[in-house]
Amino acid sequence: MNNYEQSKKARRIVSMVYLLIMAVVMGGTYLSQQQKEASGKATQNSPIL
Repeated sequence: MNNYEQSKKARRIVSMVYLLIMAVVMGGTYLSQQQKEASGKATQNSPIL
């Protein structure tokens, strides 16, 4: 049973690391999208020379 408990702990640690990485990826994607939208609005408002 000790091996099972150790593998259970390892799986939990790996799953938390995975969730942390996915949160960083999703957060970066969201921020990138917001930045692109803001840039697009600024481009639309600026006059063409």
